[in-house]
Amino acid sequence: MKKSLAAILPMIFVLMITGCGNSNSAESPAEIDGQLSKNAEQADAGEKAVSESTDYVAGLEDEAAKELTMDALLELYENGGLALKVEEEGLDGFLAYGNMELVSDQEDFLTGLYVCNLVYPYISENGTVHDRNYELQLSYWRPETAEEYGHTENEIDNIRLVEKEFQDAVLLYAVDGKYTVTKDLAGFLQRDYEMGQYLTFDLPNDFDFHLTYDLPDDFTWGTFQSNLTFFDGWLLEGEAQEPLHGEGIAKEWYCPGGIGRGEAASEMLLFESGVLTDVSLMMNHTERLGEPEILEGCEVQALLTEYAFDLFTASDWEEYLSQHPETKNAALQSHYWYVFLGKEDSEIYYVLFLNQEYFTKDDAVRMAQSIRFTEKAF
Repeated sequence: MKKSLAAILPMIFVLMITGCGNSNSAESPAEIDGQLSKNAEQADAGEKAVSESTDYVAGLEDEAAKELTMDALLELYENGGLALKVEEEGLDGFLAYGNMELVSDQEDFLTGLYVCNLVYPYISENGTVHDRNYELQLSYWRPETAEEYGHTENEIDNIRLVEKEFQDAVLLYAVDGKYTVTKDLAGFLQRDYEMGQYLTFDLPNDFDFHLTYDLPDDFTWGTFQSNLTFFDGWLLEGEAQEPLHGEGIAKEWYCPGGIGRGEAASEMLLFESGVLTDVSLMMNHTERLGEPEILEGCEVQALLTEYAFDLFTASDWEEYLSQHPETKNAALQSHYWYVFLGKEDSEIYYVLFLNQEYFTKDDAVRMAQSIRFTEKAF
């Protein structure tokens, strides 16, 4: 078995000392000192090589185990480096991070999904700091399906960042140019999800809703929801009886009401000569009733409309009725007052919606007129 340099050196040193005590040795003391110095230099060189090798291996281990942080993601994104990383390194560049985890690579999905958990401190207006949890979601084209759909194997399709508590999300990268990625990732990370930053309701203390149903007056606004149809927002909560409805029906189609905030006003609101005259909220299983009515007395331009929403699809209702024949006379639609509010020069718009089961038209008008917008609203 080979011996290391460190193990051999003591033996050499002993032999050298023994030789110095032998009167028959041909080497002089000066020659012996020189040999010892040479051996010491060789030992130092060996130890240095071993140290450099150890450092190199450790460096490789650190590189393999490095994790993506929110700070690193911010730096990449703000400098345009995220799209460049996708272009130059592809999926392998992201799999180099030790905290990327495969979620789905099943055969019945066109794309696979990797996720990465990230944390970032949120600073409220009063200076309070608390960590928010996010999930980076990276979708890529599986080798088995990529070519059929015009993509390359393991090509990154999109990258999203999702705030876990409110399920708010922002697009960071998309291979399809028709999707718009965010221009303000830092702003997304510090987004305030309280309604009060955008608006308040200035209703008089003695205001009495003309409720059409016997409900308590203590409705409250729920927490922010990012998955409402066409907009984000806050739903009214109270002891309302939930109507019968099929699976997958949006909650805002049967809840007491709510207020939404959208970010594509030019696609939703129609202005003619500076006047808001129409809206284009069109969805499946939805029907607009009558013509929109210009509403006076609001802080911004407003339109009042009525909508009906299907609470069951035809197939869901047939299946439900076969199991519950006694409910054949149940209501199959809900009806809402919708008030759209916006400005011609802003892409932000708001929607107040109230269930006609509980609120009258007069309730909707007076509530819309009481809205007071903040400087951040538009």
